[in-house]
Amino acid sequence: MSDLFDDAGIVIVDDDDDFLDEAKRLFDGRVPTVRSIADAQRGVEEGAVDLVMLGPSFAHEAGLQGVGVLLELDPDLAIVLVAGTITAPLLRSAMRAGLKDVIEAPLTVQSVTDAVGQIERKARHKRPTAPPPEPYASPAGEGKVVAVMSAKGGSGKTVTATNLAMLLAQRHDPARVCIVDADLQFGDVCLVLQLEPKLTMVNAAHELHRLDEPLLESLLTSHPSGLRVLAAPLEPAFADEISTAAMTEIITKLRGMFDYVIVDTASLLDELLLSLLERADQVLYVLDMDLPSVKNAKLALETLRLLKFPGSKVQLVLNRSNARARLDEKEIERSLKLKISAAIPSDGMVPASINEGRPVVESAPKSRVARGFDSVYNLVATNAKQDASGKTSKRRWMS
Repeated sequence: MSDLFDDAGIVIVDDDDDFLDEAKRLFDGRVPTVRSIADAQRGVEEGAVDLVMLGPSFAHEAGLQGVGVLLELDPDLAIVLVAGTITAPLLRSAMRAGLKDVIEAPLTVQSVTDAVGQIERKARHKRPTAPPPEPYASPAGEGKVVAVMSAKGGSGKTVTATNLAMLLAQRHDPARVCIVDADLQFGDVCLVLQLEPKLTMVNAAHELHRLDEPLLESLLTSHPSGLRVLAAPLEPAFADEISTAAMTEIITKLRGMFDYVIVDTASLLDELLLSLLERADQVLYVLDMDLPSVKNAKLALETLRLLKFPGSKVQLVLNRSNARARLDEKEIERSLKLKISAAIPSDGMVPASINEGRPVVESAPKSRVARGFDSVYNLVATNAKQDASGKTSKRRWMS
């Protein structure tokens, strides 16, 4: 076993003999175990404990009431709860009590390692640091919301959104980048990133009346890169439980928590999509190189013009730009009354990366298609730099 947990300042607390015995076997006795919060108090008083892991016996509101004494002794102490079943009410109680995280039983070396890593990332984020170099400076005030849309399924919208989010995570603080899967019925963001979310935006919608930043953060799924994901409902039927008002309020809260919020939308021009577009700072319209995609794009963009949607927000991203059934790009621009701002070539690496669960910008960063996604990234990063400096172009309306 790795020496990671030697002298790591971790103590495991529970009054269940089986849980404590399993913890001792798991960590070869390297991590001390005690039976009560009072027993852990001495180590905290001596400054020998940095992380307290509470076992399932504490996974209820009454069981969490005693942690306040530990936090009074050390306000910077990290406390994590191990629970058999993670529910939104339990998460809410844990966050209210001051816990840093709730992880699902059984306890494993990996779950403890992940918890330690996440706490360290949060601690780094709280420390004052010098501003990052341009062009990755955070937008002034709140974060930037980028909506990725298409009026036709299969146009590469989700692949574009996930690769863009991954590039932002690679070149920025990954803990300050979030991707939201707003395709409520058939969202594929977690599939493309090979994640298995336990909690989704359904949980956020159910807790909307008391949803604050700590609780919302606990509902996000973490990618190994540090990127955060707000997952779509696990079943299409759950989509009805998320109202447009709830979705837009969640996006507003995420804007205050992250520097970049990438929203992958559904290919459906409905009230939800229009509300998301209205609240976005930038809209990337992904267009495939075939006639049905161009036809749908023309109808969608004309609808936005009729609704007086600000055209300065919308940028056209051409997907599979080197496809065999190549259309004339100038003709596309004339038809859509919109310039092509970025282009992504077709490449067999893309479907392979989807099957592998690794965005192509991560699995093949020097490939031609990765450079195509880089052109999309430049649209967002450059725009964010302009926003931060206050030198954006004059607002104009779609006409």
